[in-house]
Amino acid sequence: MKHVIFAITSGCMMVIICLIVMTVHGRDIRQAELEEALTQSAKQALEGAMVNGDLTICDRKALTAAFMQLFLSRIKGEEDPNRKVCVDVVKADVEKGLLSVRAKEWYTHPNGKKGVCEAKATYILEKESHKKTYSITYYIPWDIAKELGLDYVKGEHTVYRRFEVSEGKKIKNPGAAADTKERTFVCWQAVDGIAIGSVARSDVNYIAIYR
Repeated sequence: MKHVIFAITSGCMMVIICLIVMTVHGRDIRQAELEEALTQSAKQALEGAMVNGDLTICDRKALTAAFMQLFLSRIKGEEDPNRKVCVDVVKADVEKGLLSVRAKEWYTHPNGKKGVCEAKATYILEKESHKKTYSITYYIPWDIAKELGLDYVKGEHTVYRRFEVSEGKKIKNPGAAADTKERTFVCWQAVDGIAIGSVARSDVNYIAIYR
């Protein structure tokens, strides 16, 4: 009888130990996957903005949106009613090439209990040391900025788009600026005489022309 009780007790202990190991191991795996998804998504979003010259990613809001889209495509979908992932973009700076993010995930352990794990990642895009980078800036008139509800200073042009491009790469067209109720965007005029599509060899400025 003692042997039977011992065997049952040992079996229960083994089950408990296995559940503990699975819980700890599962949490470690989830945390590693979460951190990897954060890091790779931040890296890809920043590279899209600065290295590849993606003009749709030109400010904090756009960079954050690009990161979130990449991050959501990386995290695996599960049939877990308790699963929830919250993401916080701590700092996003296109010009400095910096994106710092953190996430918290709630999920269900194999034993049915709820679990939580956290991860954070900071990615800094290293610029090529052997190549210069130039600032390409697109301005709109202050009165247009006023009509569009943007921040402006009377009498001064307002920055509409800005990005960096490596020396030797072509300056891409950022697309049309927004129209207002009264005026329609016509084209981007080169302030420095350097046409869009030219190879970048210095900082370049453009101003939006409206009619």
